[in-house]
Amino acid sequence: MSLFRYSGLSAKVRAMSGKLLSQEDFLRLGSMSGVPEVIAYLKKKPSYEAVLEKEDERSLHRGQAEGLIMQSLFVDFSRLYRFSSLEQRRFLNGYFSRYEISFLKAVIRSILTRGEPLTETEEYREIFERHSAISLKQAGSADSMEALIAALSGTPYKKVLSDVYGSASRELFDYELALDLFFFSEYWKMVKKGLKDGDQEAIARSAGAQIDAVNLTWIYRAKKYYGMSAAQIYALIVPIHYRLTREQIRRMAEAADVHELLEIMETTKYGRYIEGEDAPKLERCMDAMQEAVHAALLRKKPYSAACLDVYLYRKEREVHRVITAMECVRYGLPAEKIREYLA
Repeated sequence: MSLFRYSGLSAKVRAMSGKLLSQEDFLRLGSMSGVPEVIAYLKKKPSYEAVLEKEDERSLHRGQAEGLIMQSLFVDFSRLYRFSSLEQRRFLNGYFSRYEISFLKAVIRSILTRGEPLTETEEYREIFERHSAISLKQAGSADSMEALIAALSGTPYKKVLSDVYGSASRELFDYELALDLFFFSEYWKMVKKGLKDGDQEAIARSAGAQIDAVNLTWIYRAKKYYGMSAAQIYALIVPIHYRLTREQIRRMAEAADVHELLEIMETTKYGRYIEGEDAPKLERCMDAMQEAVHAALLRKKPYSAACLDVYLYRKEREVHRVITAMECVRYGLPAEKIREYLA
């Protein structure tokens, strides 16, 4: 049954996957002399040609270039959505909320760090008109948290941000944390209640691994950089346990120092991605873990929502790496250093 439902979509995803950038592409991007050269190179790539072909790479400023790269992700999401059945769209509708969260974080950062409205919202316009209840124009032009909260009437994000605004702690970190906790809780509910059979099993593995990765990363950062107490760390944790047990979470939160924390992490299901690292770059370890999870999902359940999930995960990661490459090139970092960031 799943083969029948997903055969056409799986073939579509395989075709689109063939257009993703290769490691060789990223090695080339890392050795380029400027952003215009990066854009000119991407113009020749099928997945970026449509959004870049009419642009003059010599006159694009940073925000425009990054916005166009982001558009390639949204174009791919829209292609998959149009090709999907009603059941498959149920998954994509839940997945889309991560793009809303990304947009809201950008607006909040703009408000709190510069007090200026986020004027460049063009990359979000078309996809938000189709898939979001957020008023892009109102939210994107908000110049205060009060204005942003008012612009979010009729969406669940109004309460999320209002609760933080009415609290004693209203830093950027607090708003982003509240949005992340909301997203993961709602997404997990969608997986458990909105998906069926093989789709639920496949996406639960992906979402569960992502939640565990976020919890491990947040605990590590809290210990290493902020010296937070166990009580403070518990407030950061996504309250969903996939392969990390409550006891493991407790022991990590109460670890005396980073060395003890890493020893406990090595005893978890994800220990093999951390083991043997004297000073692990945990984000990179977690990226490797999630790539392994997605690769296994695609092998084991190619005819399920996993094909959508894996493609969008890889495309998002590609877009992030391309934007990182542009930033590194713009600041004139040595090619070897850029390649290290893109590894």
